[in-house]
Amino acid sequence: MTTDPDTSHLGRTPGLGEEHFTHDGLITKHAIRAVAMAALRPRPGQLLWDLGTGAGSVAVEWCRADPTCRAIGVERRIDRAANARANAEALTLTGQFEVVDADLSAGLPELPAPDAVFIGGGATLELATACRDALRGGGRLVIHGVTIEAETLVAQLHADWGGELMRIGVETADRIGRLHGWKPARTVVAWSWTK
Repeated sequence: MTTDPDTSHLGRTPGLGEEHFTHDGLITKHAIRAVAMAALRPRPGQLLWDLGTGAGSVAVEWCRADPTCRAIGVERRIDRAANARANAEALTLTGQFEVVDADLSAGLPELPAPDAVFIGGGATLELATACRDALRGGGRLVIHGVTIEAETLVAQLHADWGGELMRIGVETADRIGRLHGWKPARTVVAWSWTK
């Protein structure tokens, strides 16, 4: 993670490298994060819910899009919530990104109505429905997943609610002995929907 308190040199374009974040390895990778931000479409003054926020990388990118954007991250694991708070402090303006400790399997905590919602893992039909109902008019709901269960869920949401459904495969150059080859990352299913 960067230790430079002035992060303005990083710009506002989404897709900050993972080295700028405190994380435990489970983080929405920069290329996938850029795709998520394109679907979330942050606008000045809007609020994002980043559910299962983990390192908070999507919420950080949302906040960096405009100084008036705000995000609330919800995370059940104390260690990951601590990482998200560290990233909020290092990479966003004071007060832009708040982290709430909560387990979403018990339902959504009381939060102000969002303009956009990102679920990066652990999505269920009940959670997606609660988010749909909470969204303001014109709000965007984006769900990413890497499991068969997530793929089944977003395929059903796409069939029932519409929206856009895609699979994203990313490969990066890696060493194979003294040569190089392509190393694939897990394929991500991405569903986005506008209220």
